[in-house]
Amino acid sequence: MTAPGATGGLLGALGRLIGRRDAREPGSHNHISLGCNCQMAHVLKTLDLRQWSGPLDWIFSMPGMARDCLADDFAALVDRSQLETIPEAERRGPGIWRGRHRLYREHHGLECVFNHHDPAANDADYAFLTEGVRRIRKALDTPGTDNRLWMMTHLHTPRDVVEAIDDLLGSRASRNHLTFLQLEPGHPGMEVAEATDLRPTLRWLTVRTPSEPVGMRLADPADDARLVEIIRAEAVRRPAVLG
Repeated sequence: MTAPGATGGLLGALGRLIGRRDAREPGSHNHISLGCNCQMAHVLKTLDLRQWSGPLDWIFSMPGMARDCLADDFAALVDRSQLETIPEAERRGPGIWRGRHRLYREHHGLECVFNHHDPAANDADYAFLTEGVRRIRKALDTPGTDNRLWMMTHLHTPRDVVEAIDDLLGSRASRNHLTFLQLEPGHPGMEVAEATDLRPTLRWLTVRTPSEPVGMRLADPADDARLVEIIRAEAVRRPAVLG
């Protein structure tokens, strides 16, 4: 039997996670984060480009994991048999490192995927995850839709992994362009190097920066502001593949 108030509590949580925060839906033109953590989504939100929440906005991932998600249309990501609550003793702090994914732990060494949510144990968190998957599927599968997809990581990423992601995006019904930002911390100054030998659906920028990523930002506020401006300038560019 359902405890009194339990349904209302769950519906209230769903409202907070889905209705109030994420009521907006994909449109004819979308900016979508493909990870690899919340930093990319945070910059898009700062620039008022991120209009709705996707599944890779707010989790810990890797380019190879994003490739796998696109390859199986996010089926494994939302497979509840793969979701696992991280025991309290293994967490890195109160309220963080809450959930892992068995498959991505095995294939990519990710000890934590869900930092602030636990879709294995919390129905509202699971609904939030599946709503994000529904939205990105809608954006990718609606003919005539133009999508700017963004990925940023400080982990070294082989070119063939990013090209595989671009191939998978190219197989969807929408028109898609991927901008990949490879962060290289530890340099004396801020520099941007552009790869020029890529296909028209893919742009690769190597961003060399003095400071390291810390959560949603670079450690040095000046470096972080410069990174935001680099992405702002990129967003203004209209890829030829999008007309």
